Amino acid sequence: DMLARRGYHVAALTGKETETDYLRELGAAEIIPRASIDWDTVRPLEAARWAGAVDNVGGPILHWVLATMRQAGTVASIGNAASIHLNTTVFPFILRGVSLLGIDSGYMGEPTRSRVWQRLATDLKPRCLAGVTRTIDFDQLPGAFDDYIQGRVKGRTVVRISA
Repeated sequence: DMLARRGYHVAALTGKETETDYLRELGAAEIIPRASIDWDTVRPLEAARWAGAVDNVGGPILHWVLATMRQAGTVASIGNAASIHLNTTVFPFILRGVSLLGIDSGYMGEPTRSRVWQRLATDLKPRCLAGVTRTIDFDQLPGAFDDYIQGRVKGRTVVRISA
């Protein structure tokens, strides 16, 4: 809801079509089923749809996102759940002026990190944080791993380590 509250049209690409209501609660105005895209026929440039995008899976999805960016659009790449490889062309970059930003939060300097955390605690604070976070005990990790492998997890998992 961080972007939707600021007036952006948020689209969510998902492989879990049963989670439409959940994604709408998070601020998505448009749900795109992953199965609706023929990943084998994505062209170097597709119809321009997005001014900006956040991609947390990489691989063919990041290629599609880049191919569907509008002129001067920006993509933030924040993960590699689908693949560490990116098979794309230079067309989005040289014909549409698309920018691909790698987000490396682990090595962010302290001043920038503090500013980001301050904003996440105030004006950018997600309203539905409790709905996207679950807490488990350390001894529950084996079952949680299976849930991740089976695709049954949504949101984030916080592991409680008892003293």
